[in-house]
Amino acid sequence: MNAMRPYIALGKREIWEHKSLWIVPAVIGCLGILFAFYGSGALLVAAHQGMININSNITGVDRMEGVRAFIFGSAAFFNTVMLFMVWFYLMDTLYADRKDRSVLFWKSLPLSDTTIVLSKLFTGMVTAPALMLAAVVVTEIITGILFIIALSLAGVNILPLVFQPGTIILAWITLAFALIVQSLWLLPFYGWFLLCSAWARKLVLAWTVLIPLGAMLAERLVIGTHYLASAIFGHIVKMFMMTMSGHYSVNGVSVGSGIAVGADNKHSPFWDHGGPMTLGSLAHMFAQSGMWIGVAIGIIFVLGAIWLRRNHSEI
Repeated sequence: MNAMRPYIALGKREIWEHKSLWIVPAVIGCLGILFAFYGSGALLVAAHQGMININSNITGVDRMEGVRAFIFGSAAFFNTVMLFMVWFYLMDTLYADRKDRSVLFWKSLPLSDTTIVLSKLFTGMVTAPALMLAAVVVTEIITGILFIIALSLAGVNILPLVFQPGTIILAWITLAFALIVQSLWLLPFYGWFLLCSAWARKLVLAWTVLIPLGAMLAERLVIGTHYLASAIFGHIVKMFMMTMSGHYSVNGVSVGSGIAVGADNKHSPFWDHGGPMTLGSLAHMFAQSGMWIGVAIGIIFVLGAIWLRRNHSEI
């Protein structure tokens, strides 16, 4: 337990210094609740005018799919914003310590550079997603209650249709598991952001983006191939494909096991079977060699960031 105290203290410090990590999800949640309040009012008016017809013959499967679609759909926007937040946080965190020379203060404390860097990585990989998940859960509970109350006032009882405790809790657990998988899958990018933050003297964003783009362009012009671009963008695409459907294929070459069950989607060149994100499809990600190769690359980048902070800590 004593070994965890520095990480807990540093984690609190990161949240305190980077308030956007919790303020942004809270603001998005408040906006979502505000729109839900407006939408529930509009539903109430529409119901009084006879413009809404609730189908009470909806099957249990359809009800569960609807609940999952609501939970995952509303979480998608939170997650997108969170990823951009983590991107800018990791790019700035080590650079800001060097720029304002607070790195000298932290070096005077009995904390290793490894502890400092890992605490920042933990903030991006765990703390930020956890805060986002908490905001999603609170927002979805409140918005769901608002819509149920509005329709109840209009004489329409949809509580038996949407109140699926087992489905709701399982969907939140699935979402939490998805965030864990996402953090591991994106570790090479997170490590790269930290490496650039520990190395760049200025314009960290430019170096973060321009170095990979320059390498891709050089490969294309000199060798005539695009392996690096395929590896970088394919890593991201494959993650989203497999977490949502459990089955991924390109040009008829199957990757994955089709664990999730869903309707055929013949309009996409990437999907053999579209379907909901499930614990099975997420667990299958751990069997993908691409994930662990990415984790290894991410660890190398993080080790590079630790070395740079230890040996080149000032701008």
